[in-house]
Amino acid sequence: MAGRPAWLRAGFWRVAEPPLSPAVTGVAALGAVVLVVGCVLTSGSDPDGSAAASVPAADAATVELTTWYTSTQGVRSSIATNIQAVRAALDAQDGASLQPQCVRLGGGTQGAARLQPGPDAQAQQMLAGGVERYAAAAATCLQLFDGTQIPVSELQTRVRTALADGDSQWQALATRVGLPVAVPLRSGEPSTTDVAPGTAPGAVSDAASDPAQDDEQGQDSGGSS
Repeated sequence: MAGRPAWLRAGFWRVAEPPLSPAVTGVAALGAVVLVVGCVLTSGSDPDGSAAASVPAADAATVELTTWYTSTQGVRSSIATNIQAVRAALDAQDGASLQPQCVRLGGGTQGAARLQPGPDAQAQQMLAGGVERYAAAAATCLQLFDGTQIPVSELQTRVRTALADGDSQWQALATRVGLPVAVPLRSGEPSTTDVAPGTAPGAVSDAASDPAQDDEQGQDSGGSS
């Protein structure tokens, strides 16, 4: 036997195992199938449903937040339009345009303060914080026309600072919600915050705030007499 390959040597032969009967083979195969199906069903089950319920709950909170934010779009855009006009009048040093715009801004912040509170406490705080700063800007702006002894340059700086602070609050709000910040209305779009000049806090008289309207009223009175 010398020189034979190992697989031909008697010591390396394996005793062949008797073949399994068809019945035994079938039972084993059936057991394997049951085991695999049982593992799949067990791994995919969630007795208390917590895993499946957690995702819809998170989605519902997000939908509620974005729905609330979208519902405030009209008011926020109107305020953004007023802010744009206030800044333009300040840059141009145009008091005749600045005064009514500050009145409108003040009225807009009053309307925003009455909005339905948001479902997210932090988002609501950001919205309210922006409104407060814009209201402060409007009130300070009107001091330019009430004869206060505060220097004009200082008042203008305060207005710009308050507007910038409000912008920061609303930008943070937009980031938290994941939607764009409010932008000014396009020309021709109706504003939801326009108010009569005399309705905002600290507003001057109607005659001082809107000379054109006063002249028109005077003409009507003259015609009727």
